[in-house]
Amino acid sequence: MATTPMRAVNPATGEAFGPGFARASRAELEAMADTAFDAVDFLADAPGALLAGFLEDYAARLEGDREGIARIAHEETALPYAPRLSEVEFNRTVTQMRAAAACLRDESWREVARDEANKLRSTLVPLGGAVVCIGPSNFPLAFNGVSGGDFCAAFAARNPVIAKAHPGHMNTTARLFAHACAARDAAGLPAAAVQCFTDCDPADGEALLAHPGVAALAFTGSRAAGMRLKAACDALGKPASLEMSGVNPVFVASAAAEARAEAIAEAWAASVLLGGGQFCTKPGVIFVSGASAAARLAARAAESMKAAAPAVLLTAPVRDHLAASVAALAAAGETPLCGGRAASPGHRFEPTLFSLGAARARELRALVAGEAFGPLGIVVAVEGDAQLVDFARGLDGQLACTVVSDAADAAVRATLLGVLRFKAGRLLDEAMPTGVAVSPAMVHGGPMPATGDARFTAVGLPAAARRFSKALCLDRVR
Repeated sequence: MATTPMRAVNPATGEAFGPGFARASRAELEAMADTAFDAVDFLADAPGALLAGFLEDYAARLEGDREGIARIAHEETALPYAPRLSEVEFNRTVTQMRAAAACLRDESWREVARDEANKLRSTLVPLGGAVVCIGPSNFPLAFNGVSGGDFCAAFAARNPVIAKAHPGHMNTTARLFAHACAARDAAGLPAAAVQCFTDCDPADGEALLAHPGVAALAFTGSRAAGMRLKAACDALGKPASLEMSGVNPVFVASAAAEARAEAIAEAWAASVLLGGGQFCTKPGVIFVSGASAAARLAARAAESMKAAAPAVLLTAPVRDHLAASVAALAAAGETPLCGGRAASPGHRFEPTLFSLGAARARELRALVAGEAFGPLGIVVAVEGDAQLVDFARGLDGQLACTVVSDAADAAVRATLLGVLRFKAGRLLDEAMPTGVAVSPAMVHGGPMPATGDARFTAVGLPAAARRFSKALCLDRVR
């Protein structure tokens, strides 16, 4: 039965535009997985320089089309053309590709151990099948399934990639994929080395994961979708690299709160509102030691948020989920200090702030700790530094946690860092967590539900490539 083609929607206006895109059928997905076998041996055995050359050529082709790609991405996502898309995110995208190319030119990272006496050598090799890469709505370039960090890591580990285009930026993905195909063909790689499809029925997507031509999943998106896919992969015994959800809390110790409440509020509010509040590292909750300092901080944050225009959200489901989160807090008896309403035209929502005491935060833990993309922040006033530590101990896994302290807070700072090192993939002193450097030293990961496996990172090569490798012992094999 034919389905209506999907069309892009401009989030700023709510209007559909551009050509229609057909959802992939189960037969089409199975054909992609079938042909992935054609690329497995080629990529495993090809000279590293050849594969690196593909990535470097791909990056160069993207740079030659920088303006066109960024303009389309802007129209589909309403994210700022400059500097966000045309500079910051674009540069990150090609930097990742070149870092992956460097991993292929120098593959010393694959060597794990040698035992010359017993003639043993352990190494990392590809998985023997395609990695299905599913990117999110909020990074149409740097986390796109066909150009982003997971794509680069999977290819650096010498795996074929089957990418899924996000419905929020189908035209952008199509343009990226065209450049990938041109670079792939110029390098003489098999067509199955890089493939792409536009959305599918969830059941068909799970059937794709079950195909023997698929070895692993890379997913960035919502907790609900990620956990469903994790269950499917777990049942199949296949690895799934998942980045899902968190609120990346900020902890403000008592001396810092008393001395700098207003300045901290401004920095935090700016981070909450950055990118319309649609970063996976948004610090959605700030715990403040001391009721009076927390009240001052909340008042200044509310001033900042009231002065900001309604944020344009990426998709209608993002707006609807945010509205549901705000409505749930309101239904529980909480009144926002500002905002709380959807706006028009398009997918807009007012910057929204709630302020709760410690007892209410405990009662409403699921709402306070639940990720909600968009311009929503929650201030929690705690009764002293000991209670600040208690909230840290009760955290779910996070991508990042921040501690703000002054010299007089040295003891609680040390305690907080000691607790939070087990709760997050990245700890920050003072700085808000929304900036993620593309660096070999970066850890963009964390315990559940931030990611599916706290041992790995989704950013930073070669570490990120190890997610898509398997260990092999060569016993007297040279």
